[in-house]
Amino acid sequence: MPQLAVTSFGHSALRLQRDGRSLVIDPGVLAPTSAFDDVTAFLITHDHPDHVNIDMVATALAADPRSRLWAPEGVADSLASAGVSADQLDVVTDSRVFEAAGMTVEAIVGVHAEVHDTLPSPVNLAFVIDRRMLHPGDAFPALPDGIDIEVLFLPVSGPWMRFADAVDYVAALRPRVVVPIHDGDLNDVGLTLTDQMSAILPGEGVYQRLRVGETVEL
Repeated sequence: MPQLAVTSFGHSALRLQRDGRSLVIDPGVLAPTSAFDDVTAFLITHDHPDHVNIDMVATALAADPRSRLWAPEGVADSLASAGVSADQLDVVTDSRVFEAAGMTVEAIVGVHAEVHDTLPSPVNLAFVIDRRMLHPGDAFPALPDGIDIEVLFLPVSGPWMRFADAVDYVAALRPRVVVPIHDGDLNDVGLTLTDQMSAILPGEGVYQRLRVGETVEL
């Protein structure tokens, strides 16, 4: 299978490109404007603003009527209210497989990891790309049998998690490459500490940080 070019837009936002088509995952309010340019398809894990910038996504979809988006119902409703055509919005309510930007995507429906029992936990979609790359959103979901994750986009910071949870998730999945994400709340000291802590991740996988705007083939 041809490799994908993966670009980080910071925090949880990523672009995956192959054959001239671009799939962007979770471009939130922390993402640069370049995250919304020339996008074939969007995948949104949940409705928190650090994962979806409604205004910018709506503008991007309106600029290219051929582009599409897959997301939980609440996100799709917000985009419809912003004027996005229903033909471009695909509401994901059950775990299923579809094609987006020429890539095979398996959506796994779950819930956002609990921040506190007084706060609601919205629907969270995890996305498996080509049965080898995983963006879990804000959760550490179990995967269906038969999926061997090569590249894990691993949340490493946030009010809903401990780094120990990330370590345990790597132990469960044993990916070949770990790319840290969900770290927009960390300053340079925090990023350095997190990268140092990566030494305790189990297995033989490679830990590979992507700087904002950096592109690699995975």
